[in-house]
Amino acid sequence: MKKFKLSLTFLVLFLSCQVSYAWTDSLRVARIFSDNMVLQQGIYAPVWGWASPGTQVTVEVAGGCYTGVADETGKWLVRIAPKTAGGPYELKVRCGSKEKVYSNVMFGEVWLASGQSNMNFRLASVQHAAEEVQHADYPDIREFATPYVVSRTPLQDLSGGSWQVCTPQTAGDFSAVAYFFARALHIDRKVPVGIIHTSWSGTVCEAWISAGMLHTLPEFRNRVVEEIYNSDEDWASLHQLGIEKDKERARIVSTSDAGLKQRVHTRRYDDSSWKTAPYPVYPARVGLGGYKLLWLRKEIELPAEAMGKDLMLHLGKVIRSDVTYFNGVEVGRSEWDGVRTYRVPAKLLKKGRNVIAVRLLSEWGYGRLGDEASTPRLYSQDQTVDVALDGTWKFNGSIEPELPVGKGYSNNITCMYNTKIAPLVPYGLRGFLWYQGEGNSGNPDLYERMQPILINDWRIRFGQGSLPFLFVQLPNIDGGNWQRFREAQAKSLDWPDVGMAVSIDVGDPYDIHPKNKKVVGERLYSRAKELAYKESDGVFQGPVCESFRIEGNKIRLTFNAKTVGSGLVSKDGNELRTFEVAGKDGRYVSAQAVIEGCDVIVWSDSVQAPCYARHAWSPNPAVNLYNREGFPATSFRMGDGR
Repeated sequence: MKKFKLSLTFLVLFLSCQVSYAWTDSLRVARIFSDNMVLQQGIYAPVWGWASPGTQVTVEVAGGCYTGVADETGKWLVRIAPKTAGGPYELKVRCGSKEKVYSNVMFGEVWLASGQSNMNFRLASVQHAAEEVQHADYPDIREFATPYVVSRTPLQDLSGGSWQVCTPQTAGDFSAVAYFFARALHIDRKVPVGIIHTSWSGTVCEAWISAGMLHTLPEFRNRVVEEIYNSDEDWASLHQLGIEKDKERARIVSTSDAGLKQRVHTRRYDDSSWKTAPYPVYPARVGLGGYKLLWLRKEIELPAEAMGKDLMLHLGKVIRSDVTYFNGVEVGRSEWDGVRTYRVPAKLLKKGRNVIAVRLLSEWGYGRLGDEASTPRLYSQDQTVDVALDGTWKFNGSIEPELPVGKGYSNNITCMYNTKIAPLVPYGLRGFLWYQGEGNSGNPDLYERMQPILINDWRIRFGQGSLPFLFVQLPNIDGGNWQRFREAQAKSLDWPDVGMAVSIDVGDPYDIHPKNKKVVGERLYSRAKELAYKESDGVFQGPVCESFRIEGNKIRLTFNAKTVGSGLVSKDGNELRTFEVAGKDGRYVSAQAVIEGCDVIVWSDSVQAPCYARHAWSPNPAVNLYNREGFPATSFRMGDGR
């Protein structure tokens, strides 16, 4: 009974907040509407806001005039008759003597782009970013980025934001995946494109689902009741406290000189008590997760021929930031992920023993020095000096002060739905773009059930039928169990109007945020051409295995003819890789594979009675099975449902 009363109280308070909000102004238009907006063509596009209850509101645009009346809570909604793509127009909203006027309004294709950091990854950080930004001059492409706020209950309206026209001055801050999708759509269909960008880095799927829908999952039922309906916790205030802690951490990182005071960067420092780790060194390997300032040291011997020469210090890829010293003198520092190569002046070199020291910032447990693809070395330009820097490094994570970590509330259940989805309902859309999963990759079984619930939730809320839902399957990366998670994501393809863009070949094995977003955005558009724009001629995805048959000591994998396109190929011309077979014992071994029309025949001489087959079943597979249209086959397994 107590819980019911609390829930009822919550509902009453929620409704009263709605009413009081409505009365704050005699005319208010939802903040998703601004100059430069794009409205969805071909539908009765909604425009809404708040006014005094019972008053009439008029909307004028593109030669049409449409009216509505504010309800008892003050909310009004007007639907514009379907328009074809074009503009620019003025949109006027009037209520009594009050009037709002919006300029440079277009009708076109509107997509909502959401997810976590890889959707939030900006154009200014992609491969060839300078060139891409310089040429991003598309006045008919616009983006609306929703603000970063948290709330335990659904917000009626956004706290800010505005539509931005795509120019070289603004595009750098656009979602890169969404931009490349929009550009492909705009160029292909020659229509204005609007992207509503709602992503938030690091967020989990359950944060993007409404309380009512999340309550249908047994794993979250009790949490929804206790954390949402029976709670009065002020998430916004608590989240702000976390932000302050994060600011304090940044201050410590930028000002702490504990290591320098102890002289750990010098040749004379005694590091005999430090632990050791093989190159590449990263927190997961040395047991230092979370947020850490880590010192690393490497002692080397320089030959006599190195004296008097400037050398190049190549450390490989570093994540996140570093300050690097040679014999006690700083030779370079970098703030972001990337390959590090620093110049070491000849005057710093000592004959014989020399010391390299690195102060490394690790965030979220992802920090690292080096990568398996690099050969760290200290070398001269004339190649007469070349000293390897792999092997053992020493490390110490207790030199610098502990770093405070603020508790963020963006990952609380329903929070992202409350602040970044609910205020947008019922804006007219063509569909959804979704790039998320890294935060849930540890529980693929739950995600397999959760992503379809999110899809259904959003479709119901926006009330525009079975809106296309296009998502990015997680890319290749070194570590984790991402092959199983990719499979869980793909299960959503059983739902109507759901499409998947495969990125298994364009990831970065050593970075959870790969920079090749162009291919990802363009592959999303390929799926949109088929699912949203109903094109039937062409190939829109990679080869999809639809059946298998055991033939003696071999297995025949048959691929959907439409996805095979003009033929299966080995992209690099080499023998097909990443295929495996297993017998009844379930022990997989590498398999040979050959293409036969729409089939791939796989076998291993060590498995005489094969029962199962799989492809690309690892976190970072070097796939080379493609169709001639350039789309890769993704991870899959046949016959093995474990």
